[in-house]
Order: sequence, then C-alpha cells, then structure tokens
Amino acid sequence: MSAAAGLTTRIHPRIQDVPRALWDEKVAQGHPFKSAAFLSCLEDSFPDRKFGYVVMSQGADVVGLAVITEERLDLSLLLPQQVGTLAQGVRKVLPGFLSLGLGMVGTFETAERHWWYDARRVSEHDFAKALLAACDEVCGKSALLLVRDFMESLPEDVRLESWFLQRGFKQVANHPMAKIALEGLSSEGHFQRLKKKSRQNLRKKLKDAEALGFQVERVRDFRHLIDECYPLYLQVHEGASEFKRAPFPRAFFETLAERMPTTSSFLTLRDAQGQLIAFILTGTGGGINNPFCIGMDYARTEGTPAYYLMMWKEIEYAAQHGCHLVDLGLTSYFVKQTVGAELEGMTMAARIQSAWLRPLLNPLLPALLSEKQPQERRRFRVSTHDDTSPPSEQAA
Repeated sequence: MSAAAGLTTRIHPRIQDVPRALWDEKVAQGHPFKSAAFLSCLEDSFPDRKFGYVVMSQGADVVGLAVITEERLDLSLLLPQQVGTLAQGVRKVLPGFLSLGLGMVGTFETAERHWWYDARRVSEHDFAKALLAACDEVCGKSALLLVRDFMESLPEDVRLESWFLQRGFKQVANHPMAKIALEGLSSEGHFQRLKKKSRQNLRKKLKDAEALGFQVERVRDFRHLIDECYPLYLQVHEGASEFKRAPFPRAFFETLAERMPTTSSFLTLRDAQGQLIAFILTGTGGGINNPFCIGMDYARTEGTPAYYLMMWKEIEYAAQHGCHLVDLGLTSYFVKQTVGAELEGMTMAARIQSAWLRPLLNPLLPALLSEKQPQERRRFRVSTHDDTSPPSEQAA
C-alpha cells in the first residue's frame, strides 16, 4: 500500500477483491472478455501467473484501476520449432532455459487499455507514478516490463505513454486491432458499403460454402462440445505463426462456460456429413461481439471458405443482437479487412528492469519486440449504390 497527494494505492491478488461493477464499467467498458468474470477464468487457468489488481482511492472513492501480471515468457515460442524441441530437452536439467520473467500491465489474452483513472480526481503523473510503483512491487522478479496497450488514435493514451518513454521505456509496436464499427447497420447494410472486390469475393465464398453443404450453429451451453472442439483449438494454436503464446488449458473453456453462461458461446461449423470441422469461442455483451479464439481441422478446411463463412456469421450475429462493434482481435488481417475491419494501431512501452543491463539492452527492444505491421487496405467503396444483392442471412 502507498499514499501520495491524498491518494491511496492497494494491490490485490484476485479480481474478486476489486469492485466488480466498477471494473466492468471503467476498464472492461462492457467488453465481455475483459470483464471481471473473464479475468477470474484466466486466474484459475494460469495458476503459475501472478496477478496484481491496482486499486487507487481518494477517501472512499476509487479513482484508478489497473491489472498487472507476471509470468515466465517462453522465448522458444518466438523461435523456429527445432529450437523449441531443443529447449524442452534442456529444461529437464535447466528449467529456466530460454525463458525470462515478464512483467506486464495487462495480459496476453486482452488488448487495448488495461487501466482507468478519473482525470478529474487524479493527475496523469500521479496515476502513472503509482502504476509504475505497483509494477515494481508485483513484478519484482521480471527481467522485462511491458506497459500495454496504448491506442495510437487516442491523445490521452499517447500522453500516458510519453510519461513512460520519458522514464527509460522504449516504444514497441504491437499487432493492430481489427474492428468493425457497425454503426447501427444490418449485416446487409454493412455488406453494401464494402468495396466492390470485397463484395464479389465474399459473395463467392458464401456461395461456395453453401455448395459444400457447410452448416453453422450457435451454441450457448457448449460444455458438451469441449471434448470435440479442444483438439481443433490446439491445431490452430500449434500452427500459429504470429502472436505465439502458451495454450489455454482445456479447463479454461469449462470455467468460461460456467462463469459466463450468458455472454459466451461457440459458433460451430460442420461439413455436409455433420462432422465438426471448426469452431469459434465468442463473447457477446455490452454492445460488443468478440470472436475470441478459433479451432479448425486443417485437413478438412484447407482450401475451403470456412474462415470467411465464420467471420461473416459473426458479423451477422452482432448485427442481429444490436452490437455496435465487432472486435475481430489480432492477426489474419487480410480476411478481416475483406469483411470490413479497420486496423487500429497499438503500441507498448518496454523496459529492461536491471539498471546495469538497461543501457546495453534497452536500445535493442524496439527491433526485438516490435511486431511487423500489416498493409492497410481500403475497406469501403466511394458510392453506396449497388444493383447486386447482398449475401442472405440464410446462406450456408
């Protein structure tokens, strides 16, 4: 606990010790997969990870919140597969081989701003200073500290990041967020504003999916599907070339189904024979629809329009349920831009924690940690008239 300028800062190890409604309103801002319930699922799924929830108060009022985590970062996930295989063998003798302690404002599973403070009650300087002190307390064993994520389009994020950059942090580029602002449109209305090439591509993909006999279904209580779906999730996780990290344990999906029964679902995709070939874990709530993670049987989906079909079904679902935003997350940007996603740039502030190593290694962090930025493409057409019909919500 620390106090300054009439402010008191406490750090709690569990989200259950934080005012839940305030967290969901101010930090999660209604996002189902940044909510207190979701963070409790992460805590139980990753018991080796250390969580710290910063609660800043002024008198009886909470004026600032943030989440901090600390874990071992497996560097072999960022290297060729042969290195990972070698590392697993060496770790039988040297458990920490090719890993380092990583402290982070935020989590690997959530994106954008991981904090909130009341600018009328606490200054940017005092909040950032308290946040950095909390990082030092929670992440005392970390070799590297990341403060994430700062949205490039938000002046208040840019200002807060500058505070850290002035104190020895280096800016590194994260993957951008892919988002669709539906702005009250139906899925047909959204389709009509896509540029001509995207409309043609998407229409063909959906017709091909219908010809293949693909069937999609939204399943609310998905516990009975976890055994069938989890191996497909591992296929995608193990084949990932970007944003590689430790996989979710099977129990994560069970816990999520139990604690978030009204805001989580599976979108399943089956072939003409009724065989499950793909699924998406989705969170819906607070006007946001977030296809969060996907599983696929690559042998059955390669060369098919499966991914396009599922992305479009998520957009349809969001529009039908009055969502103002579809959060398509990170990676696979070509397909996401084809269906109308805008890319929003995110940066992080990184610093080597060792004072004597910092002058040597800090300058290398932007080159080592920055993610390659995808090419941004035009999403929408100039005019709004189109004589061709949009894809039917009954398709596929």
